[in-house]
Amino acid sequence: MTGAIPGMGGGNLPTRLSRHSSGATASHRIAVVRPPFAAYTGLAVRASIQRLTVLAVLAARLVAGSGNSWNKIRYSGGTVPAKVNPYDWNTTLTVTPHQILLVFAHRTSFKLEPAQVTALTYGEQAYRRVADMVALSVFFVNPLVLFGILHESRSHFISIEFRANGGRSGAVLLEADKHNYRAILAALSAVTGRPVQDQP
Repeated sequence: MTGAIPGMGGGNLPTRLSRHSSGATASHRIAVVRPPFAAYTGLAVRASIQRLTVLAVLAARLVAGSGNSWNKIRYSGGTVPAKVNPYDWNTTLTVTPHQILLVFAHRTSFKLEPAQVTALTYGEQAYRRVADMVALSVFFVNPLVLFGILHESRSHFISIEFRANGGRSGAVLLEADKHNYRAILAALSAVTGRPVQDQP
């Protein structure tokens, strides 16, 4: 037998009613309500399926060689000299199986082979790693200082550490958008074979 529980937002929730008699005239109804967890579980499963679908499409495009490109990125500093406004989303990143290409403010370009990448890091740790590398590299490259101070925790920092020609170590710190940082991390990890440290 089913019924509606008053005071529950007007919804008709399924209930199980049982009758317990302690005499000829006394009866009590006990309502057992099953929480509607199924809907939330369904949403989580659908979100996971959508995320896996996006990553599968991304991997297919990389395998096909067409690559992926993102233009809502900030260059937040590193060992690559480039004149950019740190507050503008003016950096473009293109990732293919054979090349990682950065174009800063539509002027300066920087290319890496995936095999040159030595580490990928996400988040605040990415900021610290690049800051340390910039400090250590001052004697043999012309590094940029990191722009500003450590951003709020919501910033999606991605560091790409690499071995440049001649064996010198270098790094770039990118700030991705909340809508593209996961895809960027997946693409970089796929072509370089490097795991993302502090994976979100």
